Amino acid sequence: MLTFIYLAYSMMALLYETVPAFEDTWIECLGDLGRYRMAIEDEDIRDREIWTAVSRHWYSKASDKAPTTGRLHHHLAILARPNVVQQLFYYTKSLCVAIPFKSARDSILTLFDPILEGTPNRLQQIDVAFVKTHGILFIVSNTDEKEKPFPKPIESLMTEYGQTKQEFLSLLDNHIARTTRGWLESGAFIAISNCNSIFEYGKTEANSQGNANIAMTAILPEPDGDTIMEGFSNNEHKAVPSKVFGEAAELNKDSDIIVLRRYGDPNILPYLHVRLAFMLFMATKESAMKYLEGSFPWALLVLMLNSLSTHFDHHDRIESMDFPQSTNRPLPDDWSLRGLLWTEKLFPSDWFSDKVDDDEKTFELPSMTEDRKERVLWLGYKLASYGKWMTYDEQTKLFSVTAQYDDLEAYKYPNYAPSGDTTIKEKDSTSSRSSTLGSTTTLDQSSSKWLSEEGDGGRPDADEEGTAMGLKKADAPI
Repeated sequence: MLTFIYLAYSMMALLYETVPAFEDTWIECLGDLGRYRMAIEDEDIRDREIWTAVSRHWYSKASDKAPTTGRLHHHLAILARPNVVQQLFYYTKSLCVAIPFKSARDSILTLFDPILEGTPNRLQQIDVAFVKTHGILFIVSNTDEKEKPFPKPIESLMTEYGQTKQEFLSLLDNHIARTTRGWLESGAFIAISNCNSIFEYGKTEANSQGNANIAMTAILPEPDGDTIMEGFSNNEHKAVPSKVFGEAAELNKDSDIIVLRRYGDPNILPYLHVRLAFMLFMATKESAMKYLEGSFPWALLVLMLNSLSTHFDHHDRIESMDFPQSTNRPLPDDWSLRGLLWTEKLFPSDWFSDKVDDDEKTFELPSMTEDRKERVLWLGYKLASYGKWMTYDEQTKLFSVTAQYDDLEAYKYPNYAPSGDTTIKEKDSTSSRSSTLGSTTTLDQSSSKWLSEEGDGGRPDADEEGTAMGLKKADAPI
């Protein structure tokens, strides 16, 4: 077997060099052979890691050439072990692209089943809770009771889902504080997986209530004939939000509320970037957005955007409908977003270069913090241009939430259970945490005057017109 794989690999490498007309085929074959070599290696862990890296290199190269091909993202999910958060990201992405890999609906269970069954593992508690939360949502959404019964009564599954979701949310804030820059990548993966759950993981068939997913239904073929999804029928008028859609929207909202309180933390910017890109796409799909707009903490977003805008010097770059290109290098999270159904028109056609090495894609430069600020503010400006959820004042350079979404309930810190992660020192549970790039402030009911229920009603100081929810100069910049 080894001799055959080595011979085949050498032949494919030669064809890759000499027959460029079929380059895409050779690249994927090289990835397959590397994966097979990795799979049969049981003795030398170093050899296994080497061939995993080789296979990942070829599959990444192939996915750069065909970012909307779900099969390639599925292969990358297999190679992402034991990083279950990254695995979930790739599996859900393989189902939420223009050419979904439908077999991933079966193989994703190899990720979910051990966690749902409580098999002992060395994973972090928060990672287990996060993947288990999505695992239950996936099973409830994708199980056809006529072909395969639920592993438990659906009521028991949803009860377990609520407990697992609360466990994840209770650990999230301290986890971000502890991992600091390590959450740059994880935050993007978590946000993308959460967003994909709103699409019920790319499911185009009717859900258990007999209705198509409201978000998937909103993604219709373009007038010029470019079909977004395979096997999709135009039945938008029949779409009704399902139970899973509502639960997924709440999961996103609860995660947003926790993350958006971390003023001054640059490590949450990739998460925010992803969520705003998703909301901007859904803003163009009114039939679905009307069910999502109430499940987003617009008031907290305005505070976050104003904290960024106060310390940003190039507002001319964000006050434009054109994609900001102060640098020609994509952010690491751009590569993660590329190819998804809901990012099709986000990036310019020439934004991504096939010549970028794999290591460079994920390499975090110090300048990228400012680039992300710019991107997030631009996405906020685009959302504000609709005038429905928030507005932007080009004179004061501040955002304001519309009266409909100025809900004080969104400011109250959720009563999640205390963190059970014993690795977090007591000092890290305070409202002020240090980060690698500056001061991080997590707002709660005791430390933030505008979150209290007394005084000015829980709002920040208003501007002269009493509409902009701005932050004072003393607030820590990101």
